[in-house]
Amino acid sequence: MIRGTTPLHTFTIPFDTGLIDKVRVIYSQNGQPVLKKDNCTLDGNLIKVKLTQEDTLSFTASYPVDIQVRVVLHDGEALVSSINKVSVEKCLENEVL
Repeated sequence: MIRGTTPLHTFTIPFDTGLIDKVRVIYSQNGQPVLKKDNCTLDGNLIKVKLTQEDTLSFTASYPVDIQVRVVLHDGEALVSSINKVSVEKCLENEVL
């Protein structure tokens, strides 16, 4: 991921998203949550989240970002994904265009 960009992250889950009551994608660096996204798009078995320039500029370059998906199903069951690690690359400025 490159700072200052607007990536779309897509997560494939092993069941239909119609079973989901709540969803959150958490982005963490150095063991501390940096960003939490609740405004995800659910489609079939895909969870999609679009990051803004502000979102990606909140990450520090050269440190990986840990990404995890949490969901609560309609029946109250809470699930969490394994952690995905993504590298973060520099943008030569810290300004939103």
